[in-house]
Amino acid sequence: MYVSLLGEIEVQVAGRALPLGGPHRISLVALLALRAGNVVPVSELIETLWDGAPPRSALANVHGHVSALRNAIRAAGLEAPERVLVTRPPGYLIDPAYCQTDLGLFEELREQAWSARSDPSAAAALYAKALTCWRGPALLDVGSALLRRHAEHLEERRLQTVCDKAEAQLELGLHHAVALELRPLVDAHPYDERLRAVLMLALYRGSRQAEALTVYREGRRALVQDLGLEPGPELRQLEAAILSQEPAHPATTSTASPVLATLRPRQLPPAPSLLIGRSAQIDALHTALTTAPPTSLPVLVVTGPVGAGKSALALHLAHQLQATHPDGQLYADLTEDPGLILVRFLRTLGVPPDAVPDPLPDRVALFRTLTADRRILLLLDDASDESRVRPLLPGGPTCSVVITARRPLTALDNTATIRLAPLPDHEATSLFTALTGATPGPAVVRLCDGLPSAIRAAAALLQSRPHWFPSDLAAWLSDDHRRLNLLTTDDQNLQTSYARVTSSLQAPARRALSVLALGPATPIDLSKALAIPESDAEELLEHLADHHLATPRRSGPTWSYALPTLLRLHLTQTAA
Repeated sequence: MYVSLLGEIEVQVAGRALPLGGPHRISLVALLALRAGNVVPVSELIETLWDGAPPRSALANVHGHVSALRNAIRAAGLEAPERVLVTRPPGYLIDPAYCQTDLGLFEELREQAWSARSDPSAAAALYAKALTCWRGPALLDVGSALLRRHAEHLEERRLQTVCDKAEAQLELGLHHAVALELRPLVDAHPYDERLRAVLMLALYRGSRQAEALTVYREGRRALVQDLGLEPGPELRQLEAAILSQEPAHPATTSTASPVLATLRPRQLPPAPSLLIGRSAQIDALHTALTTAPPTSLPVLVVTGPVGAGKSALALHLAHQLQATHPDGQLYADLTEDPGLILVRFLRTLGVPPDAVPDPLPDRVALFRTLTADRRILLLLDDASDESRVRPLLPGGPTCSVVITARRPLTALDNTATIRLAPLPDHEATSLFTALTGATPGPAVVRLCDGLPSAIRAAAALLQSRPHWFPSDLAAWLSDDHRRLNLLTTDDQNLQTSYARVTSSLQAPARRALSVLALGPATPIDLSKALAIPESDAEELLEHLADHHLATPRRSGPTWSYALPTLLRLHLTQTAA
């Protein structure tokens, strides 16, 4: 079966057109084909078909549409239509093994062109072939608001491909052909700054600098009059380069055109040499990444208590994803200011130091422009809140972002959030044994709270004292006054991590921690200890639980909250 989405929606079986029926059935086919290979929940189908105002019969109608489509597929000569249009809870999917789409072919050709970008002639030919998949505006005549948003994104992908082809053609010296093709497109899309930049570059390289400057001024006038915005830094830099008569070649070394920059950074720290457990979490993150909608930026968040191994898991995942992000990997520790991180990212991506914009919004805009069509992986480590992350999110869905965070970043539009818990006893034992060759015994595992960082530190301590047995290690660790010091190495410092996290809390939350350091407490207990309303006490305790600083447990009709043992020791010693 073949589904056409890039124009009027059509379905063909064995070369013959399949009758689709009314607009609801067409919308259903369109959404399933857009998400081919992924389950579309029935609830999402209902939302799409009726734009949020479904009739009471909506569920039955969806099942009826699916049944009618299967009958039409069978009548067209394709046996077992249930293999094409598959029922899989909580909804349906189109199996790409039995169904191709023009959108799939378009994206495949784009991938091939991107891989061939070192050969401009081959890349330009493949981009041109990809554009022949389009027969008109995407999802033509579909009325659903959700599908119209999909159509807008697909139109953006088409314009990106036009620009990609044009840039390859510029490398071949086809300046006049590019200018001829892009002029009407720029008129039709006056706010598309990348399209305008490529047209300006084509005119400039074709010795038509006056026309190039006219194109800039037309764009600036449209932006200022219609939107109240000045052109972005890329267009301004290109105008300045034309005015100063900077050389038009080579584009990749000129400050005039970061459009064509192709630097591929490799900034990931080394992957952990040993990662035991967490296989279910890694599989879940891979699944979330591969099933993410093609129109959205994949953002994966790993959160959990101090010492749970968030950074190690994120690094392990990031190294696995390098092959699918060939344009580079960027890394940042978010304890650094996001504005300074952006300066480093922009310079890494080929922006000269004197061309990095000063205002933060301009840096963000330039970074998103440079990453819009690239397949770059970002690993952002130790985010305290969403405000540290937002300026660093790239500009297109072809990138991916992996974040480690002290708490779930629920205000971000995340693709998936994984919460790490301490390792179960058998996995903690396996990690210690793999590091030392010795079996730790249940006492060592218990005294390390199941935290990978504490287990690694305990293993390092045992290896540094070859005359010790695991029982000696357990005896030393059982001393509450020195356990934290013993579980500290240069790169596994629980005390520093605890101090950083707790010092970032507001004063009421720190006071609540001081109460919990004395023992588990209910909201009523905390309310009495701090002389605050019970509702405020509940919010404080849930705030601590959200930051993985307290563990809630059901205690009769209410909840009781307790600190992890090692955090309690830290707070007790800090207070002392």
